Amino acid sequence: MAGPNLTSHLPILQVQNKADTTPFTKAMPELSAQTFAFGTPVQKTAAGYCQAWDGATVTAGLLGISESFGLNLATSGFGMPVYPFGQVTGPIAMQTYGNVPNQPLAVNVALGTPTSDGRTLYIEGNTDNIFEAQFDNSAGAVAADWTPTIADIGVAYGLTKGPVPDPYWYVDKGKTGAAAVVRIVGINTVDGFTLNARVFFQFLPAAMQI
Repeated sequence: MAGPNLTSHLPILQVQNKADTTPFTKAMPELSAQTFAFGTPVQKTAAGYCQAWDGATVTAGLLGISESFGLNLATSGFGMPVYPFGQVTGPIAMQTYGNVPNQPLAVNVALGTPTSDGRTLYIEGNTDNIFEAQFDNSAGAVAADWTPTIADIGVAYGLTKGPVPDPYWYVDKGKTGAAAVVRIVGINTVDGFTLNARVFFQFLPAAMQI
């Protein structure tokens, strides 16, 4: 049966900036109930919240790649700073417990707990940023279908989330044409042209939601 070669992929990472500067990172209020992994393509909803990419909106459908994981907020943007220069309004810590004497609104914070300010941190999918992901093929059947070649450089492909329970996305040779959102610009030289090698890509201008 046709499908990707791997059942688990690496997260998408930003690996280079054309200007050799720090990539521009943004934070956007997160939609409630998001549980995506870091390295996930993200998009802005009509209401202005950040969520995992739906995998279907191609035109102006992608903000970039998340640097943080989904916070699973009870309400959208819970705890985010008040515009324009306000402080974080929530408890900041994701794991709290018990009460604090003489401080009725205070809580105890578990050691090492992750923080939450109600926002998703992401790197813009602009034309200056180059990202890296594994190469695979949702319609693959033989090794050649899952292996990038020099002919794939410069070609536009789609992104696909790995099979459950894999939380990560890959550059999908099985998605071309109207389904394409990225263009391969190189191959990771450590991997070379090997099975499921990591490839460098940029977002197509038409797919950018910035």
